[in-house]
Amino acid sequence: MYAKHRSYTLAGSTHHHAHLAVSPTGILSVEIEEEHKKLEADFDDLCFSTHGKITGLDCVEHCKPSHTLWHIDLTPSDARDLTQLIDAAKEEYEIIMRDLC
Repeated sequence: MYAKHRSYTLAGSTHHHAHLAVSPTGILSVEIEEEHKKLEADFDDLCFSTHGKITGLDCVEHCKPSHTLWHIDLTPSDARDLTQLIDAAKEEYEIIMRDLC
């Protein structure tokens, strides 16, 4: 089980650089280079929303979708790529669990 890594330039006015790691164990790790900020979330706590040419990624508190823990803005193509990575990680985890049984 290996995490998949990507680097994106965040959308919006700041254009900061984010390094993301998608783990098959269901964890997304985000490091925003310029802010020296590290963020983490379970896949189940992630919500994507589109606002024009920007796709927002929110980490919401489990069972409280109105309470956002953190937010980053992605381009639509980066958001699609990240969604595909998350889907692939979920599938990889399911395959590993089936193989163990």
